[in-house]
Amino acid sequence: MLSFHQLAISALVLLAQTPEATGTPTTADNTGAGGFVTQFLSNPLNLVLFSVMLFMLLVVRPQRTEMKKLQQMLASLKKNDRVVTSGGIHGVVVQANSGDSTVVLRIDENSGARITINRESIARVLTEPGGDGA
Repeated sequence: MLSFHQLAISALVLLAQTPEATGTPTTADNTGAGGFVTQFLSNPLNLVLFSVMLFMLLVVRPQRTEMKKLQQMLASLKKNDRVVTSGGIHGVVVQANSGDSTVVLRIDENSGARITINRESIARVLTEPGGDGA
């Protein structure tokens, strides 16, 4: 099975072949004011490449920056941070070792009930006691 890169290269090689010399003029012979733009837009491969680049710009890059922010937030967790898990549990961090993948939360002030959760399940850190951190 061909990989994406091999398929893309073979498609480019196929499209890069020049037509044989005939008596009919080609679009390369008729380059005028909009010749390059017309040629560029007439190739369906360029539309696909443009769509992929647009997808990368509008979807993937913002998602990467959001993931970096989340990773920094999770790495900077410390004791007494108020957090909300992805399941909606509110708690206070009791133990958060930087090399450990789990965090211990105190979820009840009166009884001191604690739970151990995965660090990745923390959705956000609250900045104020009753705030939402946003």
